Amino acid sequence: MPLLRILLIPFSILYYLFQLIRNKLFDLNILKTTKFNFPIISIGNLSVGGTGKTPLANYLITKLKSKYNITFLSRGYMRKNSGYILANEYSSVNEIGDEPFLVKQTHNDISVAVCENRVHGIKTSIKNKNESNLFILDDAFQHRSLEASINIVLSKFNQPFFKDFIIPSGKLREPASGIKRANIIIISKCPHNLSETTKNDFVWKINPNSDQKIFFTSIKYENYVLGKYQLNHKKISKQDVVLVTGIADSSTLENFLNKKNIVFNHLKFKDHHRYSKQDVNLIKSKSKNKNIITTKKDYFKILEIENLENLFYQDINIEFLFNDEKNFIKELYKLIK
Repeated sequence: MPLLRILLIPFSILYYLFQLIRNKLFDLNILKTTKFNFPIISIGNLSVGGTGKTPLANYLITKLKSKYNITFLSRGYMRKNSGYILANEYSSVNEIGDEPFLVKQTHNDISVAVCENRVHGIKTSIKNKNESNLFILDDAFQHRSLEASINIVLSKFNQPFFKDFIIPSGKLREPASGIKRANIIIISKCPHNLSETTKNDFVWKINPNSDQKIFFTSIKYENYVLGKYQLNHKKISKQDVVLVTGIADSSTLENFLNKKNIVFNHLKFKDHHRYSKQDVNLIKSKSKNKNIITTKKDYFKILEIENLENLFYQDINIEFLFNDEKNFIKELYKLIK
């Protein structure tokens, strides 16, 4: 363990005790929660960033929006303002944050709202004559003043919560015992060839309650990138491109491009990076006569600054392992009803 992490352990212990007491106060109903009479799906994690919440949100919206009037509600991390905002076709990244912006760009047929206080956000949506009968909440697992109908918690395969430690010496937002509040646990970003033995080892270490379900997913990339037009990977194989990312964990994308023999110079920005004109000028200077590949989230953020003809994004989907997608959908509908 690095020296810095060892030095931070006393602070982690204090934070651990604070979160433990806070959770216990909610469990005992000393701190009150608000419950609504319609289904609310909370997508969250125990760790800080990079578990794949946004791809899961997109997946859930795609699967459910034909049967439900959905509102996607997020706090709008890194936006420049505060309070409740209902997104529209003119909303910018700076107004609503990058993840709600991406969801609105991808699913213009649903309501997208942002509010730091999820209870207030839901109540305001209802007051605005919102006809939604299903809310999907981003990053709300620790927002315990709201009682969600369904808690879906993601944990990354190569950094599972049961091997982590609480912040600041680790990445856990709360004690690992918090996983017991989840209805569905998803181990995300697994290798495609995950073995039954490894799967069973994870399940044993998680030790779920009898009513908890565990699913394993991997990242699925298409064999092309999208921009002004579709560009097949074969056309850029062994060519120099510029990879631009502003996400918590870009390793999966890097590994995928390497397997496709796509040679890239990586401009890596911090998670939720807010691009500036200077950033775009830097990207342009690095990409003369080269294509630029980025994530879908970064693609729309860069386009807000400048419309680059050579800019493409690698779309991302999730894939359920062990032929478990039907079981996941079945469990989801059961919990919704």
